[in-house]
Amino acid sequence: MSASTLQTRARRKRLWRHGLGGISLAALCLVGGLWAADRLFPPDMKRANQQALLMQDMRGELLDGRVSPDGAWRFETRREAVDPRYLALLLQVEDRRFWIHPGVDPLSLLRAGFQLATRGHIVSGGSTLAMQTARLLTPHRHSLRGKVFDMLRGAQLEWRYGRRGVLDLYLTLAPESRNIEGIRSASLLWFGHEPLHLSAEESALMIVMARHPQSLRPDRHPLAARAQVARLLAAQPAEGWLRRGSMPYVLHSGHLVHEAPGPLTWQWRKGMRGVARTSIDRRLQASLAGILHDTPPPSGGTWAALVARRDGSIAAWQGNAGNGCSGCAADMITAWRSPGSALKPAIYGMAFQLGLLAPDTVIQDRASHFGGYAPRNYDRIFHGTTTVRTALQRSYNLPAVRALDMIGAGYFAGTLDAAGIALKLPPNTSPSLALALGGVGITPLDLGRLYVALANEGISRPLSLDWPVEPAPGTRLIGARASRQILSILGGSPLPKGRVETVEGRVAFKTGTSYGQRDAWAAGLRGDWAVVVWAGRPDGTAVPGITGLGTSAPVLMHVFDILPESGALPTEMPPAQAMLSPALQKLSEKRGPQIVQPVNNGRVECFAEDGHVTPLGLVASGGVEPYRWLVNGVPLDTPTGITPSWTPDGPGFAHIALVDATGAGSAVDIRVQ
Repeated sequence: MSASTLQTRARRKRLWRHGLGGISLAALCLVGGLWAADRLFPPDMKRANQQALLMQDMRGELLDGRVSPDGAWRFETRREAVDPRYLALLLQVEDRRFWIHPGVDPLSLLRAGFQLATRGHIVSGGSTLAMQTARLLTPHRHSLRGKVFDMLRGAQLEWRYGRRGVLDLYLTLAPESRNIEGIRSASLLWFGHEPLHLSAEESALMIVMARHPQSLRPDRHPLAARAQVARLLAAQPAEGWLRRGSMPYVLHSGHLVHEAPGPLTWQWRKGMRGVARTSIDRRLQASLAGILHDTPPPSGGTWAALVARRDGSIAAWQGNAGNGCSGCAADMITAWRSPGSALKPAIYGMAFQLGLLAPDTVIQDRASHFGGYAPRNYDRIFHGTTTVRTALQRSYNLPAVRALDMIGAGYFAGTLDAAGIALKLPPNTSPSLALALGGVGITPLDLGRLYVALANEGISRPLSLDWPVEPAPGTRLIGARASRQILSILGGSPLPKGRVETVEGRVAFKTGTSYGQRDAWAAGLRGDWAVVVWAGRPDGTAVPGITGLGTSAPVLMHVFDILPESGALPTEMPPAQAMLSPALQKLSEKRGPQIVQPVNNGRVECFAEDGHVTPLGLVASGGVEPYRWLVNGVPLDTPTGITPSWTPDGPGFAHIALVDATGAGSAVDIRVQ
């Protein structure tokens, strides 16, 4: 072989290597440029990420929903959740070469261009599913510029997400008339079922609606929509599932009846999106709404009620009864309200748990002074010697305050908080004995959790809308025995007027009336059910005459009447009083007399502007009667059987002393105004 030939071959090899290097460099630059463009100009995924919320009840029936922030019924939809036969029809009609082209189909574009040139109008479009998805992500007018944009974005979508990702995006965004977008939302709202099983007509309707969302809207243009469905199916092969004669679709309204706005708002604020199966029983929800709507509300007020199961799942939630009043549109289930006496079972339960009291411990219900706090009973009457059992059933205030004083208000509030039951104290205050009488805020939702804990032998778990129920770890609130003792006591609470109840249908319940008659409560347990009923004015103004027993308890019993019998409460009869230890048989009283009223270092207004003088009542407890009263060292002449009082001579300071029959005494200093 000659030298020239060898030189020629060597030169060719060098050129070939240089050519390959140039091609590789160009390809590398192209890939790098595409990568940089993809990162510099990413697709706008805002619409795809904005999801609606649709709530189903425990049976899968539509319950309530809220559109996405941009006003669409849109849920993330993946191809695995859609009938594969719909997918096959979609690709057959819209994009036959979907699985082989890179987002833009040159053959379809050439065909569409040829038809436009020869016929003068568009016969078939050249848009692939990727290009349609690009236009759905960023809607724009149909134009040549827009078509070029769709081609670039379509290729980018397949580059970034792959063909399966593009298909999922299309299934999420496809317009299905009105503000319904995506295959799942269309199937649920138009047909009432998930898209995993679709008929031929249902599949065809969703495909033609995506092409003409408004002109083929099936609730307004049913004949046109059915004609297009028939035409599409007739153009397909007659074999298989697309054969003629299959059952026509049954069209729902496409609109949603809002039956659970309270739970919906609660879920929405927690960040829930998509389609959520909840624990609510739609039929029970409707029955509860009927009871509240048909029961006359308190004057200027409304009702709210919550029904929960022992496992913590919420079965019904009515935040208001739809009454017309100031604030009546608010959901009161999550509102902070004063519970009145509804927290007393928890107070006594903790006292039982700590071994400080027992159900049959003898306790005094009489005027007492706790530092600067002098509580009274609702009926302004003190009942003397009683038992803890009777005191809780009759809702006496003084024994409950005494029990809270024994366990400590801070301990009580801290234990509830550790168990997930939140209390809202007035600003710049710490827990005090006023908690026993409702001097704190609590939501009906948390009060329901408290009573469900009593039904679960003292274990507190969050109330939830999740379905099916997933067992959640609990926090012990009180001991199992203390919880059973409380339920046994509450099972003997006085029934509302006119109510007769058998032992089998016994409801363990407690009522509460907040200070100033602003809130009326009733919370009860029976079997596997817990019910909380609230009544009052949402704006917090007083409603004269409302009480927990007279107002809310009858509604509570009515709700229990519609609940099925299930299970039994874990109650227990406590030992007889004679079997108790001496320390628990009778609560020892503080020795020596105490001045309950007036309060030491207090200010008392006795003089009106018109010169009228109001006598100052004097109240004492403890010690041994009869009492002797002295004001500024001068004994008061108080006839036997008459409540002592003192009429001051004029404004100023006064020293009031008390002496009992044994000579023991106490004193307070006040300022009279």
